[in-house]
Amino acid sequence: MSKIVTVIDLGSNKIAGATASINKEGNISLLALENLHSRGIRGGDVTDVNKAVEDIASIMDRLQRRKRPKIKNVFVITKGADTKMDILRGMIPLARAPREITRRDVIRCLEIAAMVKLPLDRAVIEKIVRSFYIDGGAVDVSNPIGLYGIRLEAEAFIATVHMSKIQNITKCIDHAGFLLDGICLSGIASSDSVLDEKEKLEGVLLLDIGDTLTESLIFKDSMLKSFRIIKACADTILNGNMRVDNNDFSSVVVTGGGALLDGAIEKAERMLKRPARIGIVKNAGQNLSSRDAIIHTSTIGLISRIAKEYKNDHTHKNPIHKAFRKIVDIYESYF
Repeated sequence: MSKIVTVIDLGSNKIAGATASINKEGNISLLALENLHSRGIRGGDVTDVNKAVEDIASIMDRLQRRKRPKIKNVFVITKGADTKMDILRGMIPLARAPREITRRDVIRCLEIAAMVKLPLDRAVIEKIVRSFYIDGGAVDVSNPIGLYGIRLEAEAFIATVHMSKIQNITKCIDHAGFLLDGICLSGIASSDSVLDEKEKLEGVLLLDIGDTLTESLIFKDSMLKSFRIIKACADTILNGNMRVDNNDFSSVVVTGGGALLDGAIEKAERMLKRPARIGIVKNAGQNLSSRDAIIHTSTIGLISRIAKEYKNDHTHKNPIHKAFRKIVDIYESYF
């Protein structure tokens, strides 16, 4: 049985939407792609409820015209200056004598790492594996399953935003006549559609440049190592006014609205002294126009992640796996 998924990206300049069908093997068939000018969103926050509701209803109507049966649920992609990315650490003892680390051990360790007491005004929207350590070692391990040890530690990124942000987005989706299935950060979603495994292994800086905000992500050894929100638009970023805390990357990928600007890649290469390219959707399952391949990096990226999870739901039909999937959203895409 196929699953129908709809994703919209609530940007300051545009709202992009995508609907796809996903089969149990995780194969994606894109059914509709749309985009329109955004009026009620600024910097990832709702600034005018009525205009935001009208825009959401409009793009959903456009998607609906090209797909039956009726769309009821939607995932939302956003970014915001209020986003905080904290690193949490969890540890479990394995045995007195070294033994082989199992998938169940990894799940338990990540559960502990994800335990965090939040203020009432904050909400978690992303939980992402950063690294593992065995027996207190100084060298991080990308995949501990099958290795031996007496103690396993895990580090995870926990992204939070203001609770009011979630409530305002939920209100807009509800008033437009739909149900909110989940919220994802723009850069994280785009990484699933524009980066290949070789880039993530060797080290890559992903710049998701929006109209008012930029997300900076560094992947190395196939895992996310750094995440920053920069309160700057394309002109500021690409004219050299950007500081990179971690230089452990060998290439640069530019996505978001900034990727559409003339000279964006040349400016990125001069500023960062690394080879750069425009981030476009890879392996969409069908041919896309060059513009759609840039505009829909986040929407198709999130659909790709959901497809992997849907495939795993059919491969691992047990409660442990499902609990694990809820704890760390993109862990499955790594393994």
